[in-house]
Amino acid sequence: MKKTLIASAICLASSPVFAELTVEPYGSIRAQAESVTVDQSSVDAGEDNSYSGVKDAYSRFGVIATYPLSNGTTLGAKLEIPFNVPQMRSEDPSFFDYKDQSAPRVYKLTATGDWGSVAIGKQWLAYYNAVAYPVDYFSSFYSGFATYAGFRREAATYTTPSFSGFSATASMVDLVDGGDETYLDTTQASLNYSLDGLSLAVAYQDTYNGKADLLGASAAYTTGPWRFATKVEQLDSPDETTIGVDPMMYNLYASYQLNDYTFKAHYAKGDITNDSTAYYQGDSYHLGADYQYTKNLKVFVEYFYEERAYAIYTQDAVEYSALGSNVTNGSALAIGARYDF
Repeated sequence: MKKTLIASAICLASSPVFAELTVEPYGSIRAQAESVTVDQSSVDAGEDNSYSGVKDAYSRFGVIATYPLSNGTTLGAKLEIPFNVPQMRSEDPSFFDYKDQSAPRVYKLTATGDWGSVAIGKQWLAYYNAVAYPVDYFSSFYSGFATYAGFRREAATYTTPSFSGFSATASMVDLVDGGDETYLDTTQASLNYSLDGLSLAVAYQDTYNGKADLLGASAAYTTGPWRFATKVEQLDSPDETTIGVDPMMYNLYASYQLNDYTFKAHYAKGDITNDSTAYYQGDSYHLGADYQYTKNLKVFVEYFYEERAYAIYTQDAVEYSALGSNVTNGSALAIGARYDF
């Protein structure tokens, strides 16, 4: 009986129904050795939390399956698991996951065709893709923090096909988990334009109270070995009594590719405010160089400075905990590698 079932399964898998199904595993192993210092490491005078150690830089393993239908639509599925290499466990080292740090980074079902695309499940969000991603191009752990945006959440998203370089995205997002909120409790939307190396976008992100509280715009341009990008965001604070109402954030990014080397520079400025939702404030500087040693292996060295505590964490934290007090003048020097397959 078992032999019959196995033979039937083999015949079914080799039939035309499954002939176009493709399943591709992938992964990226990323880690960095770093030396971190802060001027004010604790409210306790004299305590020093500076350290040298090893940190994961968003390693992940995943699988993508695609199946084209006869009508031109392609169905897809993606599952991606985080893996903290130094800790040797499934975990997002940033502790940004709003449910469980060992939960999958991405799990979604997709459909794509001439009519556009739909994605349902945990995914990178529309606002982040349009506004924050254009300046999120570094290889170390410290890439991508200088934004008010959410990163990955459960959502239902539709993106239009491109019309003369223009496309639009609308998404219902589970931004707040639990409480009295509904499952898909907020909305996001973006308008994008891309042509001949130029990309422009505007987007907004709702809060749980139904107010479009985060507006942003980005621009990126690639010419030859150069790439330039910028973004601006404004947080529409729900608390009008805060100091620094409606804070803004500004980012500038540039990179230059020379043979197998890529040199990168980034500056970000966030208005000072006591609004707790504006978790990034002050200035930060980020410099880096990548070397593509082989097709799959890249090594990098980066320097990161932050005026206020938001990206430099305590070493081996079990949950998010900034290394410094409110004003840190913290810096990190990181040397690392990533292997993509």
